[in-house]
Amino acid sequence: MSTTAIIAAAREMLIVTLMLLTPFLLTAVLSSFVMGLFQASTRINDLTLSFVPRFAAVLLAVYFAASWATGLMIGYLERSVVAMRTILG
Repeated sequence: MSTTAIIAAAREMLIVTLMLLTPFLLTAVLSSFVMGLFQASTRINDLTLSFVPRFAAVLLAVYFAASWATGLMIGYLERSVVAMRTILG
């Protein structure tokens, strides 16, 4: 196995990982920003008020993006298995 093949496999793995995490992290950041604006405008500083909506938003993102993430992971696994078959013979 050549160095370029190893680098290409690692690069694809990192890209798939970033693509899988992006919707969930973006949801958490945006909901935190909105709740921070709400808390700053109302002067309510309650830890539960910032945690519960962020948790609910991420759960909704998981619910809506689960099929997309599963398809992305299955595609990556299929490409990995094909690559391993060609490497191992």
